[in-house]
Parts: sequence; structure tokens; C-alpha cells
Amino acid sequence: MTAYVVAFVVGLVISAVWLRIVCRLTGARPIPVTDLVLITGLCSGLALFPRAGWLLAMIFLSLLLFRAERVDPWPEGVLMMVGSGIVWALIGGWVFFG
Repeated sequence: MTAYVVAFVVGLVISAVWLRIVCRLTGARPIPVTDLVLITGLCSGLALFPRAGWLLAMIFLSLLLFRAERVDPWPEGVLMMVGSGIVWALIGGWVFFG
């Protein structure tokens, strides 16, 4: 149980930092901190579900970024999706395969 909590917190923090870095590097409109924590928290929690969790997290991240935050698909959206997906895949592998 504690591995899930640690994985959730680590995924949330790393994903939020990654999204913030991408916004700064590409010159995109910064995402407010509260929205950033809610988006990454929801998606990090979904990514920990077995089997379909990673896919659900990617779908929700794309919907929330493109619809709610109005992020441009290229290059900000792609960079955000790829970086967060890698983080969640690594953390999910760590939790499930030890």
C-alpha cells in the first residue's frame, strides 16, 4: 500500500515539474499551480490502475490539457504527453514489478 502512495506522490511531483518546464521552455501560457496539481494528481492516480490505467491517464491528460487549458498540440502538447507518459510508465513498472 505504501508503494502506491509513494508512486502517486512521485508521479504527481515529477509530472507537475515536467509540465511547468515545458511551459517555460516553449513560451506557452503557464498553467496555474492549482490546475497543474489537479491535472497531474488525477492522471497520476489513473496511471496506477493495472492494465488500462496508463492509457486512461494519457487520454485524460490530453483532454484536460487541450480542452481545459487550451494548450497548443505542437510542440507543447506532444512534449507534455510524451514526458508524462514516460514518467508514469516508469513509476507503474516500479510499483507492479518491484
